[in-house]
Amino acid sequence: MSIQDKNNEHFNNKAHEYDLIPQAKEMTAKASEAILKEFAASTSEEHVKSSTVLDFGCGTGLASFLVAEKVGHLVGVDASEGMLTYFNQKLNTLPELAPLKQANKIHTIHHLVTDASPLPEPEFSKYLAGEQGGFDMVYSNYVLHHIEDIQGIVDTLAKKLVKRGGWLIILDFEGHHVHGGVDHGKPHHGHGQHGHGHGHGHEHEHGHGHAHGHEQQGHAHGHHDHAHGHHDHAHGHHDHAHSHGHSTPTDVLNVYTDEDGKPLEYVAHTGGFTPENVATVFTKAGLVDVSSARSFGMFRDFRGKQVWTDVLVAKGRRP
Repeated sequence: MSIQDKNNEHFNNKAHEYDLIPQAKEMTAKASEAILKEFAASTSEEHVKSSTVLDFGCGTGLASFLVAEKVGHLVGVDASEGMLTYFNQKLNTLPELAPLKQANKIHTIHHLVTDASPLPEPEFSKYLAGEQGGFDMVYSNYVLHHIEDIQGIVDTLAKKLVKRGGWLIILDFEGHHVHGGVDHGKPHHGHGQHGHGHGHGHEHEHGHGHAHGHEQQGHAHGHHDHAHGHHDHAHGHHDHAHSHGHSTPTDVLNVYTDEDGKPLEYVAHTGGFTPENVATVFTKAGLVDVSSARSFGMFRDFRGKQVWTDVLVAKGRRP
C-alpha cells in the first residue's frame, strides 16, 4: 500500500473525529488568518474580495470556511472522500455556514492532484483553461509533510494551478527538540532535517486535508491526529532560557509513532522544515518574490503534555 493509500485510509476513517482534536480549530484559525494576511499584503483588498482561490488538501473545511468569507470564490480539493463528505455535510447543515452555501462561494472536488491531472473535468476547463486560467491564490495548511515528492507537488501547484501573477502560500511545521525529557518548544536554526519532530504525533489537527499528490506523492491530509510540536526560534523564551546543541534520537519527542511506538505510516517527512528549505523549493518551482519565515507559535496538548508548535509560512508569485 502506498503512502497515499495509507493517508486516504487514515483520513477516511478519522474524518468525523478530526474537528474534535484539541486546539484544531484554534490552530486552523491562526493559519487561515496568516494566509489571508499574506495574500492581502501581496495585492489589494479589493482583489482579495473578488479572488478565486484553491484550498489544496481542504479536509473537513476548517480553513476553507474561514477563508471563503473573505474571498470571491473558493475551491476545495482533497483526495479523501471521507473528509469531503464531512466537509459538505457541515456546509449543508450548519446554520452559520448558510450564507456561504446560499452565495455559492464554495465548490469541492474529490481528486488526487498530479502534474498530469491538476484538476478533473469539468473543473479543469472551468478554472484552468486558457492563457488567463488558474487561481489567484493557491494555499495549503499542514499538508506538505505528508507528501513524498515535495518539489514535484510545489512545481505542479505553481505551474499548473496558480495563474500568472497569482500567489502560492503554504504553511507547515518547523522542528523541535526535547531536553531532559521535557519539550522546551524551541526550534534550532539550521537543524531542519535531523532529529526534529514536527510535533505531530497522533493528535494532528491540521485544518485540512490531503495534499494531493504528484504521481507518487499524493495527498496528505493536513489533518491528523498529530500534535504538531514546533517551536519558537527565540531559545530564551518560555521561562527557561537554555542553549541547545544537536539533538540525539533520545532527545526528540517521538511524535511520529502511535501509542505502541510504531511509526506513523501516513507521514512522509518526520523532520521539521526550515524557512530556507521551503524558500529553495519555491524558487526552483519558478516562483518569484519568494518569502519564507516563522508565522506563529502556540502550545498544543499532546498525550498529556504541553508541546510548543512553530508554524512557518512561505509564499511566492508566478511570473
